[in-house]
Amino acid sequence: MVRKLRPRLDSTLGVLREMELIRGWEKQYTPDNTGGLRLSKARLYREIGEEEGLGDKREGEIRVSTPASVSSLTEGPFSGPTDIVIALEDEPEIVVKDLMPGERREVRQELRVEDIGLNDSPYLFCLSKKPETRREWKTLRDALPERYDTWTVTKDVRALKFEIECGIERWMNLNGITRRHMVWGIGWVDYSYNMTPPAVELDELDDMKLFRRWFRKRKKHSDQQEYRLAWVIWSPQMEIFPDSIDIELTRTGLGLFKPWSPPTS
Repeated sequence: MVRKLRPRLDSTLGVLREMELIRGWEKQYTPDNTGGLRLSKARLYREIGEEEGLGDKREGEIRVSTPASVSSLTEGPFSGPTDIVIALEDEPEIVVKDLMPGERREVRQELRVEDIGLNDSPYLFCLSKKPETRREWKTLRDALPERYDTWTVTKDVRALKFEIECGIERWMNLNGITRRHMVWGIGWVDYSYNMTPPAVELDELDDMKLFRRWFRKRKKHSDQQEYRLAWVIWSPQMEIFPDSIDIELTRTGLGLFKPWSPPTS
């Protein structure tokens, strides 16, 4: 069973058919050479990608905004108002100004939530907006790993999504997985924060927000111009899915990756 879940950041599929996206590869791993694709979990990209600038160590992080109380001492050398700064590792500072002796004040704090018990990170296939000029190409090239030596262009994202899902279905059938639940999302990555992802209220952590968190990165990665296709899969027949799966593509699927050369002007 497949339940369609598309993040709001996605464009309509009718527009997607007109969009050209490119993908960088190491030549030996192109679909023409392997006959398919390797899909890896977003958490894996987060863990190994930071070293070469591809991943974001805060990617997929869940943050909630919760109430807290701050109070000052009733006795001490300060008889007037004072400012209190609460600093936690990797968390935004909480600044409380003009706190009087003995006063208690309610504030909001942002805390990171562990992934335990939440949906697993999705399998990803990532592409980038096709650069139209040499300057745009240089900006994109500098933002991606140097090991990429071959490039392809894809013009029909809807067809690509369909072909990848057929490949995922074949992989599950080969592994004896007959009962499964799959959620998908497609869209541009949002480069909306500098250091920490935005926090939400605890009661706002519905499935959509938990899924959409994998479509956000820090602003320093914005030159990647990344577009993602993502799938989360559950099955009572496989408690833990592997970090990466290799799927086969049909001839039609392989034909969606055309050779591409960077612009020269």
